Formats: sequence, structure tokens, C-alpha cells
Amino acid sequence: MATIKDVARHAGVAISTVSAVLNRSAPVSEQAVEKVAKAIAAVGYVPHGAARSLRSGNSQLIGLVVPNIANPHFAAVAREIENICLAAGYMSVVYSTGQDPERESQVLKMLRVQRVAGLIIIPTRSDAEHGGRLVDQIGVPTVLLDMFVEGLPYHVIKTDNIEAGRLATDHLLELGHRRIGIIAGIPGLATSDDRLAGYRKAYAEHGISPEPSLEVAGNFDQAEAHDRAIELLQRPDRPTAIVTISNMMTLGLLFAVRELRMKVPEELSIVGIDDLEIAGVLDPAPTVVVTPILAMSRRAIEMLLKQIAHKQAATGGWEIHQPYLLVRDSTRALD
Repeated sequence: MATIKDVARHAGVAISTVSAVLNRSAPVSEQAVEKVAKAIAAVGYVPHGAARSLRSGNSQLIGLVVPNIANPHFAAVAREIENICLAAGYMSVVYSTGQDPERESQVLKMLRVQRVAGLIIIPTRSDAEHGGRLVDQIGVPTVLLDMFVEGLPYHVIKTDNIEAGRLATDHLLELGHRRIGIIAGIPGLATSDDRLAGYRKAYAEHGISPEPSLEVAGNFDQAEAHDRAIELLQRPDRPTAIVTISNMMTLGLLFAVRELRMKVPEELSIVGIDDLEIAGVLDPAPTVVVTPILAMSRRAIEMLLKQIAHKQAATGGWEIHQPYLLVRDSTRALD
């Protein structure tokens, strides 16, 4: 049987580096993780915990795959799932993909090596081509959280993202705003596309058309959202309000507003989608569309543990949770 020394030799790294990758005990570069993952697959190494799982036929490990664990939104998901796992006698391990499909594939390889009993995945993409790849990489009970992937047979628990975008935009239209910018996410990603579709739906319900030049992509990144916000707000015909479709992009917009010394809501109204844990200390506190991510996370892990316990096959069903508008201080009627 292959040993950790064999993995280190094949990867060309120190044994301590292999240990850090397997146990997540120290920071390791993405390049080193990739080398170790390839070496593990090549030499057929099975970590001790996984070997015990193979012998007993039972694993007590749940894998959670999220876009960015540094984002408080996903950190809250991880805490909720960890608490429920511990109460049920399971452990959870969390990996971040950075919205990179290649890194997602690498993460799934590592989780196979660790012989997880099941997975909860927030996918990096939602198209059928990506689904075709993932279906061969998973192989354990799985629940998709907050986004679907075409062609995957797993249960999906998600927000009504079209309604989230509609609620945010409708609130501003009701306040008299007509030039409403939107900082969307990654084009082609279901969550982003649906929230953008909701923005456009709200305009259609009011019998008017949005201006395409006010629709920009922030790629779910705080820094990019900041830059796109600066561009929108420095236009001579700048928007009177902006919708952001994720919490980190809302922060990027708020930093841009502060940099330009603009007053909210006097000069600009803002609505974000997904709440901020620090909303209470922001001035003004942002109006948001709240997505019930904790309730969705509880539902996802409870469903997954039930599938594992009863050896249930995937149903491929969808469970859609409704968002709601929480009005705070960052919006006002247009004079």
C-alpha cells in the first residue's frame, strides 16, 4: 500500500507539505495542492481515515464545497452545516473553489481521496457541459445548494433568484427611480443570470425598459464591483440608484461611494441582494433582499444525512425558498 512518503516523492514536495494538504493544518499554495492531488491519484494513496472508512464501509465525513469561505455568507453556511453534522455524529470539511471550475475539479478529487459519505456543493457553473463533467467526479450522495447544474441528478435547494432581483428593483422603481444600475455577477452563471432577469422583469412590470449600459458585471468580486461602481457613478448621466446582486459586491459599491464622497441615500439609493452580517454598524444600514441561506443550509444537510442513512437514490427535485425585502436606510424616494 502506498504511503505518504510515496506521495511526497512523486509530487516532489516535503512530507510536511503532503500532511498540510491532507489535514489542512497549514497554508499551502494552490500549486502544491495540485501536485499532491495528482500524486495521490497516481500512487493510489489512501489516508488513514479513508482507509478505516473503506474497511468498515462507513464514512462519517461530509464535504462542503463553496465559492469562497472568506465570504461571511458562505462562512455562515459552513457553521450551520458543521453544527448539524456534529449533532448527527459526522464531521464536515470545507473547500473553496474561487468560482474556478478547474479548482472545483481538484477539490472533488481530494474529497474522493478522503472518502466522504456525501457532498453539499455550491457549483461554479450551471451549464450542461459542466454537469457532464461533474457527474463523473462525484459518485456519492449529493445536494446542490443555491444553484442547479444542468444534467446532474441531485436534489437542488435554492433561492428564487429571479424574485430576488425583481424585489430589489421594484422597490427602487416604486420610489420613483428610473435610471437604476445593476452590478451583476458572472455572465452565464444561473444565480447571476436569474437575478439580472429579475431586474429586467421589474422594469417590464412597470411598463418601461432598462438601459443596457447600466448593466455591468462585477463577477461576485468586491474589488471588481468597486471598479464597475466607480465607472457607473462617474458617468455624466449616472444612475440615481444601484442594485448589487451579492453581499461582497454591495461592500465594493459602498467603498466606491465613500471614495467619491457621495451621500447615501441623498445622492444614490442602494439595494443589495444577500444580507451583510455587519449591516448594523454601517451608516447608512443597507436595504437588502434577504435570501434564507441558513434555512436552506439546514434543509440541505438534513436531506443529505437522510439520503446517506437510508441509502436513498437522488431524486433530482427542486426546493425553492423565497427571499424578502428588508428596507433600511440606503433608499429614498427620488425628488
